[in-house]
Amino acid sequence: MKKDNDRMNPIARYLELRDRMDELSARLTALHGENITCREGCTACCVNFTVFPVEFHAILSEMERDGVKPESIPFDTTATCGFLHEGLCRIYRYRPIICRTHGLPILYLDDEGDAPEWRVSFCELNFTGEGSVEFTDETLLDIEEMNAELYHINREFVASLHEKNYHENARIALKDICQKPEER
Repeated sequence: MKKDNDRMNPIARYLELRDRMDELSARLTALHGENITCREGCTACCVNFTVFPVEFHAILSEMERDGVKPESIPFDTTATCGFLHEGLCRIYRYRPIICRTHGLPILYLDDEGDAPEWRVSFCELNFTGEGSVEFTDETLLDIEEMNAELYHINREFVASLHEKNYHENARIALKDICQKPEER
């Protein structure tokens, strides 16, 4: 039985959001079939990220729970994503939400122009076959909705911290997970 979101702590709410993203990503990948070429070893979308404090601490907590010493994970500062090793992610099981959505067709609000406009984005390696693809609400990931929920969870998390002085918009380089505990 699921707990009421209002009663769950922010880390648990983040993990629930991440699980929902995994389910949605799997559904969209299956739905789009051959149009999604993302497979093990594809690193076209992999770059070094920053994450919200709630995501950083949830990943760190999971690793420590599983007996993984984050500071022992090599981080390649010269790579597009320092967690990659021979085309595979060293923290795949714990990767952030954004990494779990790579390649999928996402709906986002482009507010760079004169007027905000809804747009669809996906990895350039996907949807390259003949014929056009019609995107609908059922065939897209609404990244704005996911980001809004993540932002609210993070805001609650930051407000609950007394020992750290994070701003609700603070971002932490994911590579900092590899630092010694006293440096984090």
